[in-house]
Amino acid sequence: MASGKFHDKVNLGTGAILTGCLLGFERSVPVVLSFVIGWLFATLIFSPDTDVMPKKRSGFLQFFLYPYSILFKHRGVSHMILVGTIIRVIYGVIIFGIMLFVLNGMDYVSIGANDFFNFVLSFLKNYKYELIEYKIFTWLFIGMVGADICHVVFDQVSSFVKKILRFI
Repeated sequence: MASGKFHDKVNLGTGAILTGCLLGFERSVPVVLSFVIGWLFATLIFSPDTDVMPKKRSGFLQFFLYPYSILFKHRGVSHMILVGTIIRVIYGVIIFGIMLFVLNGMDYVSIGANDFFNFVLSFLKNYKYELIEYKIFTWLFIGMVGADICHVVFDQVSSFVKKILRFI
């Protein structure tokens, strides 16, 4: 298994290359930017290794990421391509809904958890890729999935190489 810093370097380098390729094919700045944001978020804050322990660089998000590290064991569901990303997104939506519930109860925000969850369900139910907000959401998610694939594949390759080197 690779170290966290080396994971970051590989993910960031791969993300830069893929962003360059995407720029060559896609001329929409919001689409490319959402891909980059998704890739960076999944690499630096909400990676498959979020279950190990929330990273210090996540700042105030540590408080919200800590329960994830209790719920999910390392190299388990977090390292399942696509499934791990979807679970982390669902976790993030639930945590954000809980935060809205608390803040609404304290009269700090006017939107409640029910309003937020209804919006999310409506947004997903009415999905139309032709609309810019759905393109942005889609490419944000693709960026997250891509970063997770890069992470998991690199984990597997580095583990395989270490096993081979033990026999040499």
